[in-house]
Amino acid sequence: MKKAFLFAAATIALASCSSDELVNKSAADTDASIAFGVEAKNLSRSQNFETLERYNFGVWAYKVKGSESQQVMNNYLVGYSDGNGKGYALNGASTWNASAGDVYDHQSPWFYEKLGKAEYKNTDSSKGYLATQTEYMSANDYQYLRYWDLAYTNTNFYAYAPYKASGVSYADGKITVENGAQTAGYSDNSKTEFLYAGATATNANKQDVILHFHHLGAKVNLQFYEDIPGYKVEIIDVTTSGTGIQATPATKSGTTYTKADYYTTCGATITYDGNMEPTAAVSHVDDAANYTQENLKFDVPTTNLTTYTAKVTGTKYNVIPEKVATGTQKYAASPKTYYPVAQPTTSEVGFTFHVSYKIIAEDNGEEITVHDARVYVPAKSGNEFIAAWQPNTAYTYTFKITTNSTGSTATTTPDITDPTVPTDKALYPIVFDGATVEDYATKNNESDF
Repeated sequence: MKKAFLFAAATIALASCSSDELVNKSAADTDASIAFGVEAKNLSRSQNFETLERYNFGVWAYKVKGSESQQVMNNYLVGYSDGNGKGYALNGASTWNASAGDVYDHQSPWFYEKLGKAEYKNTDSSKGYLATQTEYMSANDYQYLRYWDLAYTNTNFYAYAPYKASGVSYADGKITVENGAQTAGYSDNSKTEFLYAGATATNANKQDVILHFHHLGAKVNLQFYEDIPGYKVEIIDVTTSGTGIQATPATKSGTTYTKADYYTTCGATITYDGNMEPTAAVSHVDDAANYTQENLKFDVPTTNLTTYTAKVTGTKYNVIPEKVATGTQKYAASPKTYYPVAQPTTSEVGFTFHVSYKIIAEDNGEEITVHDARVYVPAKSGNEFIAAWQPNTAYTYTFKITTNSTGSTATTTPDITDPTVPTDKALYPIVFDGATVEDYATKNNESDF
C-alpha cells in the first residue's frame, strides 16, 4: 500500500515493507518430525537469515482440535548451522542437512533438537556459538524433536526473532516482549531488529509451514528532486561539513513549534487473529523506555546525481534530478537509512527537516546558497501516520526543491535545533517594476561681454 502527502516543499510517500519468509519442513510419514528451514525470502526478498548472520529464532507451538489445545513447543530455540562453524554446533541433530530439501524431507540447516541450555555443551568456537554465550542460548534445559500429531487438526506456530531466553513470554495467544525489543539506529539492524510471525498448519498435510515475518520497527529514507527552471540544484551540508540533513522532533500548535521527545526503544505485544495473522502493538513504558530530543541526521544524497560543469566559471557540481514533464521521475537519495522505533498511535510528534542547497544558473554559472530551508512533517495527516512511525512500514520522504522554499541566502550560521518553520521565502526574484524618464535638469546661465 502506498500513501502520498504534500507539505509545502515536501512530498512524502509511504510504502509498505516486504515481509520475510520462513519455512517449516516436515516428513511425509505419520511420525514426521517438525523441522524448520528458512527460505531466501527475508528482509530484501533476496537474502536469507543466514546470509544476514541471523542464526536463530524462537517459537511456541500448540496443536489444536476444536476447543482442545496442547503445547508442542515452549519458546524453542531454532538455530542454524552451516556445518563449518557459523551459528550453532551440530551437536548430533538428526534433522540437520547442509541445505533444505523438498517440502517433505524434514531436513534443513535449521534445527532445534540438542539446543537446550543443559545439553548444548559446545566449547569449540570453530564449531559454532559457545555454551558460555548465554545471549544465544535456549531458555529450556532440553529440546526434543517434535512430531506431527495426526489426531489433532492443526498446529499453530507463534514465532519471533532474534531468540530471547528472557524478557519474552507467551500467554493466551499473545507474545509479549519487554522494553528494548526494538532499538532505534542508523546502522544495519538486520542482526538485532525484532521480527514476528504466525501460521497455522494442517497436521494431516505434513508439509511446509510458511511464516511471514514482520518488522516491529520502521524504516526511513530521504530523496530529492528539483523544480527551479533555469537552475541546477546541489544539496549541501546544512551547516559545516558532515552535518548532512537534520530533522528536529517537535509538535506544532497553530504557528508555534515546540521541541519534543520521541522514543528510541520499545517493547511489544503480538496478538494473533483466527487465521494466525499477527499484529504488533508497541509499548513505551516511561520508566523503562528511552527517548530523546536529539536531531536525526541524514547524509546528503549520493545516488542519481549528475556532474554539472557551470558555464563561465567552470565549477563542477553534483546536482539532483530535475522534475520531468513525462516519463519516470528520478530522485537523489540519501545513503543513510534510519531504523526508528515505532511510535505510539497517539503521538503528536513530527519533525522539522533542515536542508541547505545551492542553485546554479544555467546561463552564466551564478551560484546562490540557500541555508537551512525548513519543512515540517506532522505526526499524522488525518488518520494517516506520517512521522509517528508504525511497525513494518518503510517511510520515504521525498522533498521537491522549489522557489517557494524557506531558508536564507545570508551567510549567518543557521540554528538546526530550532523547529520553527519561517514564513519568509528564501528566494526573491529580481524584478524591474516599471521604467520612467527623468526630466532634464535645468540650468540657467547669464554672461556679460
